[in-house]
Amino acid sequence: MKKISSIFILAISLIFTSCYSVFSGGTGGLIVDAESTSTPKRGIANVDIYAYTDSEIRDSDYGSWREGTVFSPSNSYYGHTTTDADGSFVISNIVWKENKPDFGKDADYTTIYLLYYHENYGLTKDETVITSDSTSDTVYAELTSIRKTTALNISIYDVATSGLTSHNVLVKVSVPQSTDTLTADAKVYEQTISGNGTINISYPRWKNEADKKNGIEISPQVKISYSQSADQITWKACANADNNAQNYAFIDNPSINKTISNSSYNISLYGKSTRISYPTVSGTCGSADGAVVRMLAKDSSGNFTIDCGETTTYAQTIGTSGTQTHGNFSNLGNGYYWTDTTYTERYSTQEVQLSGSGSTKNLTLRSDVPSYTVSF
Repeated sequence: MKKISSIFILAISLIFTSCYSVFSGGTGGLIVDAESTSTPKRGIANVDIYAYTDSEIRDSDYGSWREGTVFSPSNSYYGHTTTDADGSFVISNIVWKENKPDFGKDADYTTIYLLYYHENYGLTKDETVITSDSTSDTVYAELTSIRKTTALNISIYDVATSGLTSHNVLVKVSVPQSTDTLTADAKVYEQTISGNGTINISYPRWKNEADKKNGIEISPQVKISYSQSADQITWKACANADNNAQNYAFIDNPSINKTISNSSYNISLYGKSTRISYPTVSGTCGSADGAVVRMLAKDSSGNFTIDCGETTTYAQTIGTSGTQTHGNFSNLGNGYYWTDTTYTERYSTQEVQLSGSGSTKNLTLRSDVPSYTVSF
C-alpha cells in the first residue's frame, strides 16, 4: 500500500511540474540612420531583422559573422522580416512557452533577442520585451553605417556628335573592399547604359579603427571598363583627345581609374561608331533622263569595287513656271555602311566613284557630313 501511494504521489508531482503554458506575441518598431540630419531621422530600408527567444543562440549567430561577409544565421531564430522603405518593421506570432507565467496561465511577457543586419550597417544586437496576445511597437534603433555608398553618374558620349550615345554599353566598375583588418576581393558592379545612368557602389567606410576615430574615410580608386553590349559590335570606346597625340583613337581594352569621394561622382566615357552610314549623294549627271548612275567605294586594294547603290536620272520641275531640269539623281548611298576600326579623328572618310552617262567622278565622303550634292 505504501508503495502504491509513493507511485501516485510521484505521478501527481510529474503532472504538475511538466505543465506549461504557450503564448504568442509580436514586436515592431523603427530602424533609422544614426547620422541622419533630418527630423525625424531617415529610416533604413531593407534591414534584415531576426528575432530569437534564446540569448545564447542569438549571441552565437552574432559571433559567427565576419565583417565584409554576408550574414547567414542558423535556423534557430523564431522570426524574420525586412524593414520597409521608411525603416519600419513588424514581426508577429513569436511563440514561447512558460512554466510560471507572470500573469497566470492567460498572459505573460518575455524578452526577445534581436539581430539587425544590413550590408552597409553591419550586424547589431538588441533586445526588447513583448507581451502575449499583442504586438509591441517598442523597438527604436539607430544604426551607424560601416560602409559608404557613392552614386556614380555615368554619361557615355559619342565623340562624332558630342552627344550622348544611343548604343547600349555594358559598364563594369571594380571597387576595392579590403581594409587594414580585412582582405577581400574587389566587388564588380555591372550595368548596361544607353546615354547616361547611375551605378550605386558600396565600399568599407574606414581603413582602420584609428581612421574611424579621427573621421578619416576611405576614398577608393575604382576601375571602370566599358564596351558595347551587342552581338554585332558597331561602336567602340575611344580617347577624347585628352592625350599626348591629341586624337580620338579607338581603345581596345578601355580601363579607367578614378578616385571616388563624396556621395555622388560624375564620370564621362567616350566612344564612336565602327559601322558608319554612307552620306547620301544627290545631284545631276549629264542632261539625259533614265540614265543609270552608280556609286562604288574603294576596296583595300585601291579599286572601286564595293557597291554603294545605283539609281536612274529623272526630270525635275522647277518652281511654278513648268521649267524642268534633266539628269537629276538622288539618295545614292542611302542604307549602305562601311566599317572603320582605325580612324583617329571624330569622323571617318571613304573614297567613292560615281559613274553614269559615260562620265565618272571621284569623291571623298566624310561620316560627319550627312549629304553631298555633285554634278558631273
